[in-house]
Amino acid sequence: MALRNSGPICRCRSADNSRGEKGLENSELKKIKLLGVPVSNCDIEGALRALKIFLVDGRQHQVIFLNRKGLFRARYDAEYRRCLQQASLVLPVNGQLVKSAKLLKLNRIYRFYPFEFIIRMLSLTERMNLSVYLLGARKGELERAEKNLRDSFPGLSVVGRFSGYYSKDMEKDIILTIKKTSPAFLLVGSGIPGRDLWILRHKKELNSGVFLWVDDCFNIFSGKVNHPPKWLMKFGLESLFGLYKRPWRLLLIFPYLYYWVLSLVYKIFKL
Repeated sequence: MALRNSGPICRCRSADNSRGEKGLENSELKKIKLLGVPVSNCDIEGALRALKIFLVDGRQHQVIFLNRKGLFRARYDAEYRRCLQQASLVLPVNGQLVKSAKLLKLNRIYRFYPFEFIIRMLSLTERMNLSVYLLGARKGELERAEKNLRDSFPGLSVVGRFSGYYSKDMEKDIILTIKKTSPAFLLVGSGIPGRDLWILRHKKELNSGVFLWVDDCFNIFSGKVNHPPKWLMKFGLESLFGLYKRPWRLLLIFPYLYYWVLSLVYKIFKL
């Protein structure tokens, strides 16, 4: 499974380190409030430039991919909202978020495509001669994902892996192993207790580095699951991917409509 040639993330220049950390604080790390929820307004170039600093600055940095469902959740889930507030980057992955920011005349935000962006993150980690730890998914899927990653990024140091769906009494040893290997990049997938909140709940037990949770990342890297085509994601309809297998997804039209009603309320009443 070739991972490098998965196509560009968007029309933008490749990242460089022409600006220092001070520049990052003034631009790439800035967030806007979209319907009351913090969202980063950096573009792809800025996000990669920030990551180049994050991987080596000796601090902890969580990266979060935010979709429409996550934005709704942050409005009522205090722990998840705190997760977004503390994250170094909150990257919108749904076209509706980008369009509603434009509707509300906020600072421009940019659409990210998770699979392609993770590829860019891994490529950056490889070029910097840094390491990654893989956590999550079923054992067979994780092993296939690791093999594909090693084939695609031969210079990438994979310092360890552990499959998900483990028993609670194993978690302490898993965290200790991750801490000892001290990867620059911790990539977390499915089968982890707490799912996207696992990183927030265990950051204090880990060393510095970049942390990212993406539910189906290892399933995609292993070839078990395909990611939605870009033409569908362009219109914000990636939730309808695989509709023929799960026809109940037609009901997702209602959250879609509610999102735009909420956006109009914010615009009309200037909230």
